[in-house]
Amino acid sequence: MALSKNAMMGIAVAVIAVIVIIAAVVIVNNNSGDNPYPKEGVTITTFTDYNGNTAEVTFTKVPDRVVCGCNTALNLLLYLGLGDKIVGVYYDEEEVWDEVKEEYDKLVKRIGETDASGAKHLSGNISTDVLLSWQPDLVIGWVSWNENGLGTEKFWNDNGCNVMSFNTMTSNAYRTVQLTKVDYDNVGKIFNIPEKTSAVYSDLIDVLNEITMKMKGKDTLYYALVDGAVNVEKGTVWVYKNTNFIASVLNSMGMTNAFPDGGTVSLAKVYEVIGTTNIDMLFFITYGGVTYEKSLKSWQDDADLSKCDAIKQKHTLEMKLSCSYGTSPELLVFMKEVYEYVSKLV
Repeated sequence: MALSKNAMMGIAVAVIAVIVIIAAVVIVNNNSGDNPYPKEGVTITTFTDYNGNTAEVTFTKVPDRVVCGCNTALNLLLYLGLGDKIVGVYYDEEEVWDEVKEEYDKLVKRIGETDASGAKHLSGNISTDVLLSWQPDLVIGWVSWNENGLGTEKFWNDNGCNVMSFNTMTSNAYRTVQLTKVDYDNVGKIFNIPEKTSAVYSDLIDVLNEITMKMKGKDTLYYALVDGAVNVEKGTVWVYKNTNFIASVLNSMGMTNAFPDGGTVSLAKVYEVIGTTNIDMLFFITYGGVTYEKSLKSWQDDADLSKCDAIKQKHTLEMKLSCSYGTSPELLVFMKEVYEYVSKLV
């Protein structure tokens, strides 16, 4: 029996309604896939200066136009497979880490060589105007999120961008390995990869625990974190104090910073330390033109510094500045080398 005109129209309306509902479900599901955040978004707390001031930063979507303002952030994002989200880099002042070189080379093809004309890739600092022109939706950099720096968190938020700094680089208190966990957890939440960031942190803790066990019940080992070559003209060296991240971690495992107060230390004081407590391990911080080779040679060429056990026994290591701030995954490699030295010394 043929359907009436009204019946056919009713069926057509019902079909259209079903299509609309299916389309709505597909759209919702697609949006959920693109934005895995909860309705309220993801909120983290970041330092805005070195005085302990902070700001809450809320993310409503996963960033896909990230600018890295330090090698620590650059290494971490490349290591986590997030290189395709990076649209610019500044303060790229270190040799690329071998572990991420392939990803780094891909990035350079997109953003240009360091300091090349027109490249979104700088070895030094950046101005607010240039950073704005790169149109980021997230900048991870040194603490400069204030009116005297690159602009406040609110300023950037008003320009459609979030900003953050790593806790291990900016806390005005002791920078501990617990702050590394906070940094990794934040990155995991922001980019919706908590399993990856948790795994990196877990691997680091495993090595730190192994070192701690090696040191348990043993006499302390003395170390120094040296920044740059000996200043022969002034007769000084520059060393990191106990609030530095690496110093804090080494101390927690039973080692002792030979220069706990850090800063500029006279050679006379260094000679005194070598003559009393000695120094078992030397870690030379490198960045820009500050190289491991130059720093090491300056100690080897000094008659009294060369008497140091670390120099005589060749217990010296290079540590990139980004690694010394604790959130770079390269720290895991460094700590494995420390474990080898500790195993020999105790």
